[in-house]
Amino acid sequence: MTQKPKKQKKNSNTNSIIQLVEKRVRKDIRIHKKIGKEKTILLYNNNSKEYRTAKEILKSIFGNIKQIKSVKEKKGALIPTNLDREINNYLNAYFKFKTLEKKKHMILDNVLEQEIIDYCKAKNILGGKRKDYNEFIEEVEKATPQKKFAIKSSFEKIFLKLKTDKI
Repeated sequence: MTQKPKKQKKNSNTNSIIQLVEKRVRKDIRIHKKIGKEKTILLYNNNSKEYRTAKEILKSIFGNIKQIKSVKEKKGALIPTNLDREINNYLNAYFKFKTLEKKKHMILDNVLEQEIIDYCKAKNILGGKRKDYNEFIEEVEKATPQKKFAIKSSFEKIFLKLKTDKI
């Protein structure tokens, strides 16, 4: 009688992170209509962990229905990013009194960097190390987990308000 609960637990954790990230990306693509009816999806290749993760997720979602083509130009392509990077961009723009437009063609902008790293480990994709973008945001996240999603949502509303006030 051999016991293997640790291996089963690890498999369930890997499956759950894969399902969580893929579900979140599917919902984001559907709600924000980031991908049209074209047969080919253009994905900006910046050779990052976000690019490799986005490519894997898009293959998982669309399979053989759509072809994923890597391109070196951002124009018209999905740009892989992560939630931490987007919050940092919003924060920098806010403190420097600059306007920042929400780009429709961002993918993984609702996935935390740590979740991307965990997804890479689960799928055996070459990942990378975690970057600390802003100490303040990291401290807020430690005190109250999942607060980054609320911060991003707030910044989107602020910049939407600033954009409409200028017109």
